[in-house]
Amino acid sequence: MKLVRPDYTRSILNVTTSILHYYGAPVAYPTLPELDEALSTHRPDHVIYVLLDGLGINAIERHLQPSDAIRNHLLTPITSVFPPTTVAATDAVLSGLPPIVNGHVGWVQYFKEENANVIVFQNKDYYKGTIYAEDLRQKYLAFDTIYDQINAAAPDVLTKEFFPAFREGGSESFAEQVERVLISTHNTDRSFNYVYWIEPDLVEHQHGVDSEETAHVIHKLNEDFTALIDNLPERTMVVLIADHGLVDVEQMPLFQYDDVMSLLSQQPSIEPRTTTFFVKDGMQDAFEERFNKHFGTWFKLYRTADFLATKLLGEGPMNPNLAQCFGNFVSVATDKYMFTLHEGKAYKAHHAGLSEAEMMVPLVLYAKK
Repeated sequence: MKLVRPDYTRSILNVTTSILHYYGAPVAYPTLPELDEALSTHRPDHVIYVLLDGLGINAIERHLQPSDAIRNHLLTPITSVFPPTTVAATDAVLSGLPPIVNGHVGWVQYFKEENANVIVFQNKDYYKGTIYAEDLRQKYLAFDTIYDQINAAAPDVLTKEFFPAFREGGSESFAEQVERVLISTHNTDRSFNYVYWIEPDLVEHQHGVDSEETAHVIHKLNEDFTALIDNLPERTMVVLIADHGLVDVEQMPLFQYDDVMSLLSQQPSIEPRTTTFFVKDGMQDAFEERFNKHFGTWFKLYRTADFLATKLLGEGPMNPNLAQCFGNFVSVATDKYMFTLHEGKAYKAHHAGLSEAEMMVPLVLYAKK
C-alpha cells in the first residue's frame, strides 16, 4: 500500500488560505499558486466553496469518465491534512489552520478535564452515550471561522453556509443545496458560500469504494455539480474539494485483545485508523511489546512525543487544549486494517490512515466569466 504524507503547502488547508488571501484576510500558511492565479484572473464576485465528504481522487478515477464535469474540471490533486478524516479536515478548511493549531484531530477526542471521550461533532460520549449540556467543542477547541475572517476583511461580502439536514434548516440532498446556493448568488452582489455534503462518505463506509452503490451516488453528485456550473451567474467561481478519500478495510476488534486492553487506563480514542492509547503507569514497555506483536505489521506505533515530532498534524503553536486528548501512544494505519473500538456497525471502507487513497483529494475549479 502506497503511503502519502500530508503536504501543508499543497493541501485543502492551502485552498482556504488562497480564498482568505483573495478577500484580503491575513494568512499564516502558504497559498496555492494555481488557485491564486485563477482568483486573480477572474476576480469573481461570488465564490462557492464545495466540500464533498469522502470524494477522494481514487473514487473519481474509479467512477467518473474524463468528460464528466467533476473530473473534467479537476485542476490538480492535493492532499488532505492528517488525520485525513472529517473532523480534522473540515475544521482545517473552516479555520485556515492545521490540526496541531486548531486542535481538531478526530471523531472522538478525550478531554481529561471532563473525563469524557467526546464525539466532537455530536457533543456526546462515544462509549457511554452521555450528551453534555455544555458545548465541549466550543469550550476547548473554538476558532475563528473562514466566515469571521472574510467578514472582518471584506464586510461587503455576504457569507453563507449550506449544510445537510442534520443541521436545523439544512438540505435533504446535494441537489437542494445547489438550488439554494444558486438562489443566493443570483440575489447578492458579492458572496462567499460554503457547501458541505455528506456523500460519498456514507455510501463508501457502508458498501466500499468500488461498489455499484458508490458509483451511483458519485454519478448523481456529478449531475448536480453539472447543474450548478451550468446555472451560475456571471463572475462566479466554484471551488470543489473533498476532506479525505477512503480505502476498503478489514476490521480488527481491538476490544477483544485482553492482553492489550488490560494495560490501558482509559479507552482508546481519535479514530479507528489513527488511535491514541492511555497506558497505565509502568506498563508502557509491556504495551509497546504486545501492541507490536499483534498489530505491528499493519500499524505504526509511536510514543506520543515522537508522533508529534513527525509534524503530521502540521506546524504552528500546539493548541493548549490538545495535549489532554493524547495518551502515551499513537498508532497510525499503514495497511488495509482498522481497529474496532467497541461492538458496533461494520464498515467496508474507512479513512484517517496514511494511504494514498485516504490522503489524495481533488481541487476542482470552474469559473463563469
